Amino acid sequence: MTISKTGWWMIGGAGFAVLGVSVFFMLSRKRKKNTSRTTISQGSDLGNGVQVGQGNVGTTKSEPNWDNPFDMNYVKDVQKWIAPKRIVLLDSNTAKKYAKILKNAKGIINDDEDAVKDIFSKKLRDKTQVASLSRAFWGSYKMDMWQYLSSFLSQSEINKYVDRFVKRLPNYQTQ
Repeated sequence: MTISKTGWWMIGGAGFAVLGVSVFFMLSRKRKKNTSRTTISQGSDLGNGVQVGQGNVGTTKSEPNWDNPFDMNYVKDVQKWIAPKRIVLLDSNTAKKYAKILKNAKGIINDDEDAVKDIFSKKLRDKTQVASLSRAFWGSYKMDMWQYLSSFLSQSEINKYVDRFVKRLPNYQTQ
């Protein structure tokens, strides 16, 4: 059995249509996953906290945005807020190790959600450590950690494996 020239054109056209529809759905799904948090973690001015007077005329401190520990500047903001106390931070080797685990959690066929859950539920002790991990992830892979997690976890998985645990963490710990 041989396929005529018209038959080949029909098969090629159908394949092209399927490819176009697939690309459309992939791009629209990716667009839906973007949240306001990705904008904030990239340094936007949204939700920078409030101004609080310190008792002396003309002296105010800007309160950190406690709800955005994925911002790499979170640690600096907290340190300014609680100065002169020192924050307990995640050491750089541990942060790089956790960043590598999160990077490897994205699979070709199946993702390792348990690895993500393990990091955020058991390994990190406060929100400054989340920020340290975010900074280490950026330093190692030149990618925003929140965007990377959003690229392979659905919104319900992010709520289940990341947000739920991060919201419970204390803002910082002092030495």
